[in-house]
Amino acid sequence: MKVFTNLNELIKRLYAERKLLYALFQARVRFDVSYEEAVELVDNEKNLRLLIDYGVIRQEGNLIELEETYQHFFEEVLQLNEDITSSTVEENLKQLRNNIDFYLKERNHPDAQRKYVRKIMRSMRNISIQVYTKTIELKQVINDTFRQERNYEIKRTKLENYLATLESISSLIRQTERLLEERRDTIEVLTIDDRITRLILDVKIQFKDVFHSLIELERTIRDYLNQIDAHNRLVKHIRKLKYLKDQLTWERTTNVREILAKYNHLTLENMTYYTTKVSLSFLRNSDDAIEIIDDARKTISRLKTLKNTPTTPLKESDLNTKCIVEDFVDTDSVANAFFASSQDLYTFVINYPYIQPQPKERRVEYYLEIVQNHYHRLRITDDWHQDGNVEYPLIYNLS
Repeated sequence: MKVFTNLNELIKRLYAERKLLYALFQARVRFDVSYEEAVELVDNEKNLRLLIDYGVIRQEGNLIELEETYQHFFEEVLQLNEDITSSTVEENLKQLRNNIDFYLKERNHPDAQRKYVRKIMRSMRNISIQVYTKTIELKQVINDTFRQERNYEIKRTKLENYLATLESISSLIRQTERLLEERRDTIEVLTIDDRITRLILDVKIQFKDVFHSLIELERTIRDYLNQIDAHNRLVKHIRKLKYLKDQLTWERTTNVREILAKYNHLTLENMTYYTTKVSLSFLRNSDDAIEIIDDARKTISRLKTLKNTPTTPLKESDLNTKCIVEDFVDTDSVANAFFASSQDLYTFVINYPYIQPQPKERRVEYYLEIVQNHYHRLRITDDWHQDGNVEYPLIYNLS
């Protein structure tokens, strides 16, 4: 396998084939990108072979996937790896606990204490972001597994593993909250301002939202498992019935006749209408035929009249309707515009050119909605500014 000689060459190659890498990363769970589809995402097939030769992607038969090294790198940077194990729980908590202890041991060195304060705050943010992003990613993985995995035994095993992952996330949250409560007296005096207090409050709010999502995800997984069990019981019952039918013993050993006798399957068939043609002799020689012919003539005449009746033309007032302008702001569109800019989020949202004039309170609401919906794509700094009675942190695009 070839190896990139320097970092500049690696970055150029990854940037040149970014469409293919994006598609492979999005399909990393499904693993369904074929070689032909991959060729269409690069300038030429030679570039695709270069990525394979350099170990950026791997070919398995006719399918293409990212190599584990690059996939793991992208997941770690974007914090999208859904695997949370007991080791990661202990690692995060151990790092937070150790930094608090190190802070206490540096009583006579204020500069060293400030360094550990930054590490404590960073650990708290990492835990908060980790549980949030992994919960969002886990929701998508659970739904994809239930809909796309065809093997019911594998599907059930994966869903049970996801239940264990949910428990790991819950354990991380509970133990973090317990640690913050036990060390509350120490944490509250870490900084002379209220930055640490605001951060703890934000973390607890984030934990509360994640807990609600975890409860819903657990209910979803258990519902999926119940559906799988019901399907398996039905399949086993049908297979057993088919076996008895093949052995010509199902009528004697089961109550299949009694069950089928309870259903009238004719009610499921389409209703058939039969027409009777009147004979010519009846029409010529019977007085009743005159009344029938007259009724038929009236019916045909009425149908022709309805068919030839012109539609009512539109009035002048119908053509001059007033347009209704709905005061609606698509915050996702505002967010996409922000990600293409270099401003901080608050300044961008406040100065954004909305179609309809928006009061400052509404613009602040849009700002909060973007933070909530695109949290994993934002870089929240410790630098706080004030705009009138609004105090806000400087938030930038993560990329």
